[in-house]
Amino acid sequence: MNFDTIAVRALNALARRTGKKLAKKEGYAAQPAPAVPIRMKNKEDDLFRCGFASKITMPENIHDHPYYLAGHRTGKTVSDILDPLTVSAMWLDCKDGGMLLIGADMVGFSNVEANAIRDALKDFAQKTDCRSINILCTHNHAGIDTLGYWGKAIVGPIPGNGKDPAYMELITQNIRACCEEAYANRKEGKLYIGTIHVPEAVFRKREPIYCRDVLSRIRFVPEDGSKETWLLNFGAHPNTMGGANQLISAEYPGFMRAKINETKPTNVLFGVGAIAACDPGQYSEDVYECSRMEGAALAEAAFRIDNDVLLSPEITVIRQPYLAPVDNAVLALMSIVKTVNYEKAAYKDSDLGLALRTEMTYIQIGSQKILLLPGEAVPEFVFDHYSPAETSATGKGPEINAKPLVRVADDENLIVFGLANDMTGYMVPLNDFVLNETGPYLNTAKDRFGNRHYHETNSLSPKITQVVSDTFARIMEQVK
Repeated sequence: MNFDTIAVRALNALARRTGKKLAKKEGYAAQPAPAVPIRMKNKEDDLFRCGFASKITMPENIHDHPYYLAGHRTGKTVSDILDPLTVSAMWLDCKDGGMLLIGADMVGFSNVEANAIRDALKDFAQKTDCRSINILCTHNHAGIDTLGYWGKAIVGPIPGNGKDPAYMELITQNIRACCEEAYANRKEGKLYIGTIHVPEAVFRKREPIYCRDVLSRIRFVPEDGSKETWLLNFGAHPNTMGGANQLISAEYPGFMRAKINETKPTNVLFGVGAIAACDPGQYSEDVYECSRMEGAALAEAAFRIDNDVLLSPEITVIRQPYLAPVDNAVLALMSIVKTVNYEKAAYKDSDLGLALRTEMTYIQIGSQKILLLPGEAVPEFVFDHYSPAETSATGKGPEINAKPLVRVADDENLIVFGLANDMTGYMVPLNDFVLNETGPYLNTAKDRFGNRHYHETNSLSPKITQVVSDTFARIMEQVK
């Protein structure tokens, strides 16, 4: 028996003890009941109201205090700033209650921290009749650690908490200020949805070589002719700058926003799509130039969208809590030692007897269906491009996989935002899910074709896609 096997067994035993203690204290948790839809509709005219605000969100002592850089190796501190990080808020209503979409140049927040931000906005929500608050992280890999994964290692590969409390408080303060300003800035106007294919802007190494190359733009056009507000979505990881980088940057989402505004002053809120295993376009060997070129390509494509469809002023929101089973003892340990701030529950349908409490949110604006997911989904799970048995990593066919999300929605044009309101790891279909035999979740594996499987090491469980698909199906039943 090698060291990795011993380590995994020890981690599993620790996690199972935690699950048993929780079960003894609280009992085993069940999947939450279906949530009640929130429906809003303008019965007066065909107009929405939208407001926007954005703030640079950087600590003043960035050069005098150690901040951990998120997204690649642990324990790496910031050396300087390439371009600043921001938070933004987009208010949207149809004169019958409203909702907020918050954008953040952050690697991600846990659901506990997302709910803390909601709590900080509770009085604002009551005053403005805001019925839904959602946080979309760009998942940039050159930002400050806001999740905890990237502090100094404390036990083997397990990092200590890399979050800085003062910076987390600054983020909350700036988000609140943006929300208040966005509400004050709201104007009447019309809302449109348009899309364009940008195949050169996304690249994938892992089989199957499928990427979702669609850039989606939800576009608010004010009646008074003032600045438009765009909600953009694209499925490529903001990770161009690589593991050696120590400069803070918003990466390609920041360069994209800047390039759009060079052409036409525009409010832009960006959220990533199904980004697991999908990288930006391979424009240059210079990592910084590659990030700039990715941003420029998406900015230029956004202006070329010419298929806008008018959306009717109706909004439906369903925020559905659910339990995500945890079979990954490494991620479980990071929660147990409070490297990350997750709310755990005892759960029978898990190898470790544990689950994380998390959520997904369904939003329908007019005819456009939108799903906010708390993790990083491979695009084939969302958009129905599963591998056949002949080419799958396991040799098994797609019939063992969960129902793809576009099939659950019965809509090929479903827009998915990842890293929304939580960060719960990768979502990989069962017939392509391969673990290391001696060190599962600790070491990467190779499949029967010799292809490397990294993403499974940061997945909660092989069951996660089925749980996500089933939860979404319950949501769609509520919509109907």
